[in-house]
Amino acid sequence: MLESSLPRSSAFFPAAISTVPSLAACSKLLENLHLSVLLATTLLVLDNSYLSAQTKPSVQTTLQSTGASSRQRPQGIVLSPPANAVNSPDGRRCAWVSEDGRSVWSSTRTNSTAEWAKPDRLLTVRGVVRNITFSPDNKSIAFENLRNQIGLRQIGGLPSATWGFIVVYDLATRQISYVDPSFAIDTAPVWSDDGSEISFTRKLGKLPELHVTKPVPHPQQGVWTSPPLRVSEHFTLASLMAAPIVYAPQSSGDGRSIAYVSREATDRNIYFMRIDEPARRIANFSGDDGQELDELAVSQTGGAVAFVRGNVPNGQGDVPNPANTPDPPQQEVWIVGSKDDGPRFLGIGSDPQFTPDNERIIWSAKDSVMGATLKWEAGRLLAVGSPEEYLAGQLQNIRFSPDGQRIVYQRNGGIEVYNLASRSAVVIPHTGAADEGPIWAPDSGHIAFLRQVLAGSRQRGDRTAGTGDCDVYSYCKPAISDEPWSIWTTDVSEPQPHQVWKADAGVGSVYYRLDQVYSPSQHGDQLFWSADDRIAFVWEKDGWRHLYSVPVAGGSATLLTPGDGEVETAALSLDRKHLIYTNNIGDLDRRHLSIVAFDGTQSKSVTTGETSQWAPGPLTDGKLAYIAGGWSEPPVVVVRDAGGTVKATGLPHVPASFPSAQLVKPELVKFPASDGQPSFGYLIVPPHPTGCAIVFSHGGIRRAMIPEFHYLDIYSYFYEMNEYLASRGCVVLSVDHRSGIMHGEAFRNAPGWGFANNSEMFDFVGGAKYLLARKDVDASRGVGIYGLSWGGYVTSTALSQHSDIFKVGFDMAGVHAAIDDSRKKNSALGNIETWNSPVLLVQGDDDRNVSINDGIALAEAMRAKRPNVEFVDRVIPGETHDMYLTFRHLVELYSEGSEFLITHLGGR
Repeated sequence: MLESSLPRSSAFFPAAISTVPSLAACSKLLENLHLSVLLATTLLVLDNSYLSAQTKPSVQTTLQSTGASSRQRPQGIVLSPPANAVNSPDGRRCAWVSEDGRSVWSSTRTNSTAEWAKPDRLLTVRGVVRNITFSPDNKSIAFENLRNQIGLRQIGGLPSATWGFIVVYDLATRQISYVDPSFAIDTAPVWSDDGSEISFTRKLGKLPELHVTKPVPHPQQGVWTSPPLRVSEHFTLASLMAAPIVYAPQSSGDGRSIAYVSREATDRNIYFMRIDEPARRIANFSGDDGQELDELAVSQTGGAVAFVRGNVPNGQGDVPNPANTPDPPQQEVWIVGSKDDGPRFLGIGSDPQFTPDNERIIWSAKDSVMGATLKWEAGRLLAVGSPEEYLAGQLQNIRFSPDGQRIVYQRNGGIEVYNLASRSAVVIPHTGAADEGPIWAPDSGHIAFLRQVLAGSRQRGDRTAGTGDCDVYSYCKPAISDEPWSIWTTDVSEPQPHQVWKADAGVGSVYYRLDQVYSPSQHGDQLFWSADDRIAFVWEKDGWRHLYSVPVAGGSATLLTPGDGEVETAALSLDRKHLIYTNNIGDLDRRHLSIVAFDGTQSKSVTTGETSQWAPGPLTDGKLAYIAGGWSEPPVVVVRDAGGTVKATGLPHVPASFPSAQLVKPELVKFPASDGQPSFGYLIVPPHPTGCAIVFSHGGIRRAMIPEFHYLDIYSYFYEMNEYLASRGCVVLSVDHRSGIMHGEAFRNAPGWGFANNSEMFDFVGGAKYLLARKDVDASRGVGIYGLSWGGYVTSTALSQHSDIFKVGFDMAGVHAAIDDSRKKNSALGNIETWNSPVLLVQGDDDRNVSINDGIALAEAMRAKRPNVEFVDRVIPGETHDMYLTFRHLVELYSEGSEFLITHLGGR
């Protein structure tokens, strides 16, 4: 048995079990003390070589310039302005760049000869600040903001992505604005004499420099309001997209309460409901600052809800800041009592969880697990203790045992079990293997987990299903493994792992995970341990992702969910006797809920019909919470009792401006791809077509649309965009192309997809021809196409390879370049010479899914090789891949994209 000690605070444990620090720990303590003494000296000699000599600031401000939010930023040492600070024209203010290059500091004085006052930090930005210059009226500053990105793939032969903006900061309002942000590097800002314009130099790749002059952005006055109704509109895009987006309901430990997040235009809210009582709002964050609410956890008896505010940091440690606030946000953990106590900030981190005894809350911080004690009175949260370290190290997938005496978690490709009483951890032996997804047995003495052998094994094919030897953007071979995955169990007191079951060779030998991603709030177990000692799991043995179960003692796997279709997510009933799962078995185009016992009996459908249901949350007494969505009404959280009666929670309210009566029911269609294979999708035909036709490509690539509001928020916005385009007279075809999900392994891993041979383009060419043959489409105009991510790849490839069919495109964060020259022919960059159609290209500059390299490369290639083709590009500073973190960005992006498509297709 392997043991590892985890240093922790003794605040949560009796003094009698405190331990004497080891020699190594003492040595580390002395080392830290020594480092703290040397910190100032060390910082003073830092040399940031990327700062130019004329803009490199004095080292005097280093200790103040942490770049953290105001909640975390230390006060530091107040010093005088450096010698190279830039003075305002009136001499009453100066500004300079911090030693780390990320912050701008300033000091003021009463006149041009007086002493400088205490310095203040004006702002902190992502990237590097250079070349500060004051406006002629002394009211603003402009500067260069050089950005960079690491951690994403670099396309063949291209350097690491670098781009830069000209930033204007209004000193009175503290607002940050960007001057015409694009994929280029903008430098050397110069104000016009009247301060209304800024000139600068723009450099894109190897193209000649451009000297550009743009108007100075004005600070936003008041709250942003959506555009009014146009003459050509039946309803505004904003009225459609303001519909509430509800996320997966989370239940309390006793199954008697639920909480859920809702995004409602510029607001993000949390609602709470005790079963059989009205729902009510317990937290509201307004202001459209782009900071998401997620990772809900409800206490054991529903007295409090913990949540995360803010998004995951990128490779440089920056949390997305789409509102461009001068104080960068952090990913924060909050807690709110369910009896109108108001949210309280706990600390920086994520993944909050309540302990089974309801006495503490824990959450993951950067290098440790933090915790705080909770004080209750009659079910009301009275107080929260000061945060202290609960466990040390970077731990993932933390799970408390049912009795609350142990914790299981993942670390460094293995699994450890921590005993709270003895304060020691045992490491589950895993030589040559990667273990994941541990779950507890009902007895709290055993765990089960998934194992994939590493030594001597090789997985081939679909990298999204496993660790294959293919380019992530290409098909190469069927997804199989030389060493199939397996399920293991062990006693946690004396761990000697025992293999319970192993997948067969061939199809299904690479583990294809349950999605469990309706919201990151869901911890998403992959295994389920029943009350009668069976373990359930998903397996793709017959080419479909189905649920199976096997006795803990071992044996053959029993198929639980037969039929054509797949299980997408699953949840364990409170009594551990049943599984409630989301699936499309018998209705491939939608999602429904079903229930089954662990031995395969008592199987039945919970929901059916021409709408979809998802995100099941089992409750007490056989009740079930889930989300129900349709084509004309936004999704809502409902509760179903054991007798089948369904009742919506009633909150949030749908705005009166939502155009429900003007939406069009999509038609499920089947049409031939250009290679003769059958293709699928949904069609929205407007009541009064104008001859305009548009094809939509969902991203993913491992995703699928449904003919209504979607279980993923961004896909609901896609659906709304399609309905909006139809309201403007366009016939819209959404294509569920090959290599998407929920249509079986053969469809998902279709030969030749991606850069390998671009086989999914057959579906889109076939779809375009299907539209052009319709009587309600003007074939002389051609077809428009749009999509995001992999949908952007499809869009750019369609425009470059088939400009004779696709006459205009809206490319959002698309993949444009093959990983190597051998596959270049199947990329947009490999077909630039035949690209003749106008395109609007937009990408968020904090994209963590598709490297901004792809946008930079396409922008340079189009301007160099297709200068006569209309190419409009936009970069949204601070936005991530989906470009929807703020309601303003969402509406403005889709408004510009829809107008670009409709205008070029000759629509009204």
